Amino acid sequence: MRFILSLVILFGACACHADDDELEIGINEIDGGESVPRETQHARNTTLAEIFENAVQAYLEEDWDGCVAGFNDALHGYKVYKRMVTICRRKCKAEVAGSSPVFAEDIEDMHFYEKKVRETLCLMKCNQDYREIAGAGALKRLLHATERKFVDLAIYEYLHICYFQKKRYQDAADAAFTFLSQHPDHEMTRKNLKYYLSMPDVAAEKVMNLEAAPFVRKYFRGIQAYEDENYAEAVAEFESSLESYIESEEECRIYCEGPFDQGWYPEFTSSIANHFAYCLKCKRGCSLALNNVNGNFQNDLLRSHYNYLQFAYYKLGNLKAACAAVASYLLFLPADETMLHNKDYYSLQPKVKEEYFTPREEALSYVKRQEYELMLLHYISKEFAEIDARFSAFTKKTNDKKKTDEKELGKDSFLTPILHPPPGHSPSIRIRLVGNLSAFRDKEETEIREDHIMERLKVTDDARLIAAEDELGGKNRYAADGFLNSTDCNLLMRLAQIAVEGDGYEENKSPHSPYERFEGVTVGRIALMVYFGLTKPELLRLFLQRTEAARNHVERYFDLDRPLYFTYTHLVCRTALPDSPANRTDLSHEIHADNCVVKDEGFCLREDSAYTWRDYSAILYLNDDFDGGEFFFAEDWKRRRVQGIVRPRCGRMVAFSAGGENLHGVRGVRSGRRCAVALWFTQDEKYLEYERVVADSVLQRVRILGTVQREDTQIPLRYEDTLIQCFKEDKTLRHILREFVREGSKKW
Repeated sequence: MRFILSLVILFGACACHADDDELEIGINEIDGGESVPRETQHARNTTLAEIFENAVQAYLEEDWDGCVAGFNDALHGYKVYKRMVTICRRKCKAEVAGSSPVFAEDIEDMHFYEKKVRETLCLMKCNQDYREIAGAGALKRLLHATERKFVDLAIYEYLHICYFQKKRYQDAADAAFTFLSQHPDHEMTRKNLKYYLSMPDVAAEKVMNLEAAPFVRKYFRGIQAYEDENYAEAVAEFESSLESYIESEEECRIYCEGPFDQGWYPEFTSSIANHFAYCLKCKRGCSLALNNVNGNFQNDLLRSHYNYLQFAYYKLGNLKAACAAVASYLLFLPADETMLHNKDYYSLQPKVKEEYFTPREEALSYVKRQEYELMLLHYISKEFAEIDARFSAFTKKTNDKKKTDEKELGKDSFLTPILHPPPGHSPSIRIRLVGNLSAFRDKEETEIREDHIMERLKVTDDARLIAAEDELGGKNRYAADGFLNSTDCNLLMRLAQIAVEGDGYEENKSPHSPYERFEGVTVGRIALMVYFGLTKPELLRLFLQRTEAARNHVERYFDLDRPLYFTYTHLVCRTALPDSPANRTDLSHEIHADNCVVKDEGFCLREDSAYTWRDYSAILYLNDDFDGGEFFFAEDWKRRRVQGIVRPRCGRMVAFSAGGENLHGVRGVRSGRRCAVALWFTQDEKYLEYERVVADSVLQRVRILGTVQREDTQIPLRYEDTLIQCFKEDKTLRHILREFVREGSKKW
C-alpha cells in the first residue's frame, strides 16, 4: 500500500466557516458560467444538507444506487458552489482594481472604502447572475455543519461502501484511499482498502486520490522526467506545476474571504479589523493545506520546484534561468549550504552575469507577502496580548466574586475578556485568537513576551501540531507531524540496514520482548561506516540535520530558559518474530520514565541506574507499514491505564519531559518492522552527546579528503575503541575536531 500512497497527494481544504449567517446552495451544474441541465436531479432548490442526508438515508436503507448518486450529487454541488464563489470574488477584485475613483484625491483613505463599496456591488450582481442561471436557491447560505462534512471528506467513508456493494471495486478503492488521505489512522477503512486491493478487478497502480490538488500530477510527472534526465520535459512540467500551485493557493486565499459572525456588536473600525484578522489567519493556513502530502506536511514543496528547475535549466544550457531559480530558492532558505554552493558554481561560469541572480517575480512576491503577513500577525500577537492582559488584571481587581472562583479553580486558571470568540474558528494548540481580536494567547501564559512571538509562530509553521497536553492526557507532552517527508524516511530507513542486532551491549536480541527482534544504530557507528566508505555521507548528514530540527522544535515548543543538548541518539527497529502468538498481550517496551526509577509505591526516583541527567525526550518515527507498536502515555505502570496514544507514521514526532509525570511504553509489534529515532536531551552541557561532534568532524574530513578505504573493514559491536583509534591515526580528523571544539559549534 505504501507505493500507492507515494503516488497520490491530498491537500486539505482551507475554508473559513461561519456558524450563524451560513450558506446553503442548490445542486444545479454550472460549467464555465453556463447552465448544463441535469434531468435526473432533485428539485432545483434542494439544499446540499438535504442531498447529503438523503444519501445517508439511502445508505442506511441499502439503496446502493441512490447512495452512489446522492453522494456524487453532493460532491458535485459543493465543488460548483466553491468554484462560483471564487470566480465572483476574483472577478470583482479585478474590476475594482481597474476602476477610477469618483474623486481623484484620496481623502481619509476613502479610496480603499470606495473600492470595497464597488466590490460589494459587483459581488451582489455576480451572485444575482448565478441565481438567474442556477435557480433562486443557488446561493442560500451553506451551514457550517454541512460544510464540515465535505471538508472532512466524510462522504467518501460512505461512498466506498456503496461502490463495493455495487461491485464497483476500483471506485471503492479510490474512495477509501481518498478518505484515508485525510484520516490515515481510520483502522476500518484501512482494512477495507487492503481488502479492495486484493481483489482481481482492482489495479493497485491506478488507485487515486479523488481530491488531489490540480498541480500534483504535473509535479510528479516533472520528478519522473527529471529522474529520466529528460530535462526539457521536466522544465515544462515543473513550470506548469509551479503556476498551478500558486493558482491553487490564490483560490484558497480568496475563498477565505467569507462570512464571519463576530458574536458581538463592535464599532465600525473594530469590525473591519476583526474580520480582516480572521481571514488573514485562514489565508496563512492555505500553504499548510497545500503542503499536506497524504497527511504529512512537506514544508519544502513550493521551493523544491526551484531546486529541480535550477538543475534542469542548467542541463539545458539556460544559465540565466538556472541562476534565477537559484536566487528564488534562496529567498526561502537564504543560508542553504547546497544552493549557495550552486550559486558559487554558476558564478564561475564565463557567461554568467551577476544580474542573472535575480529572483523570479512570483517567488519574490510570494516571500514578501508571507513576511508581511507574519510580521502583522506578530504585531497583533504582541499588542493585543498586552491589552488583554491589562483587561484581565482589571477584571480580577474589580470582580471579587469571580476572583474567588478563579482561586477555587486553581492557580493556573486564566481570566478571559467577556467577549465571544469568532464562531467556527479552530484555534491552534499553541496560539489562540481570543474574541474581538484581543490576543493570540499561549495556553500557559497570560502575557506573551515579544522576543518569543516569532519563534512560536515558526513552531506552528515548521510542523503541524496534532496533539498537545489535553489530547494526550497529561503535562509537558505533545505530538506533531511534518519533520520528515517520505523521501527522508526512505533514506533514513537505509541506516536501519546497518543496525546492530540486540541491545548493542550484551548481544541480547530481544531485550524488551521475547516476540520481537531489537536492532539499533548510534551516531558513532554511522560515522565510522561513513569514514570507511561503507555508508553514504549524505545519509549521516540528513540524520544529523533532521534530528537537530527535532531538538530545536522541542526547545522552542516548551519555551525553555536554557538550551537543550543531545545526550543520546538511537535509531531503533523492533521486528515481530514469525512465531509470535496472534493474541500476545506483552508490551514491546514496558511502562517507564526516562530519568527516574519507578517504585512499587508509584513514586519515580531520580537515583542510580536511571539516566538522571535526561530532561526531555522525543521519538521521531520513520514508517508505519507494520501492525501494532503504538506509543502510549500511562497514568500508572501497574494497571496500565492509558492517557494518550500516538500511532507512528513517517515524520511524526512525540516529545515530552523525561520525568515521572510522563510514564510511557510501546505496545507489541504484531507484524512487520517498526523503526524510529529515539532522542534524549539534557540541559546540562557536560552530558552532551560527543558522538555528534565526532560525526560532524568525520563529515568534514570525508568532504575534504574522501573516505578511508580498507579491505574487509568490520565495525565491532563495541565500536568506541575503533572510533578513538581513527582519531589517533588521522591527523586531519584530529585537526577538524579541534576546530569544532574551538569554535563551539552550535550543533552541540
